[in-house]
Amino acid sequence: MFRIHYNCLKPECFFRFFYIRQRVKSKNCTEIMDIPSKYDPSQVESQWYDYWMQHHMFRSVPDEREPYTILIPPPNVTGVLHMGHMLNNTIQDVLIRRARLKGLNACWVPGTDHASIATEAKVVAHLKSQGIEKSTLSREEFLKHAWAWTDEYGGVILKQLKKLGCSCDWERTKFTLDDDMSAR
Repeated sequence: MFRIHYNCLKPECFFRFFYIRQRVKSKNCTEIMDIPSKYDPSQVESQWYDYWMQHHMFRSVPDEREPYTILIPPPNVTGVLHMGHMLNNTIQDVLIRRARLKGLNACWVPGTDHASIATEAKVVAHLKSQGIEKSTLSREEFLKHAWAWTDEYGGVILKQLKKLGCSCDWERTKFTLDDDMSAR
């Protein structure tokens, strides 16, 4: 555990005392802060992300600034993030944060895709595990099971994106089968 005084976090003091492992004696330093020797993300990241969410730091409201928008190519509701998703979302996050720093009205819209064939396969497997054959259900009964499955498991990827710290405008989250997404 490294120790440093709060008052020594000025640039001229910080580097001078950062690696000292004992109490620093300085006339300007009054409080002691322990800095762990290894970074523990669980101690930091969720607190900052919660703060950002509470203060709507990622929210985008139309205004006079030049707009900059990224729409996440919607991942399927059937699975979890893989390394390809993480790489893609990291690049998008860097781009959207850069746009914010440049003063653009940056909006990153999250969403998920229904992936009907993949979802059907997952629901059919789930029904089989309960001893139910798809062929014994009406279309409406099957859709009830499909929506129940989607409601239970469909948000996993979005929760993972939040855990990664993605700076999406979460109030704009879309699902391809939402009523307002229909071309009717």
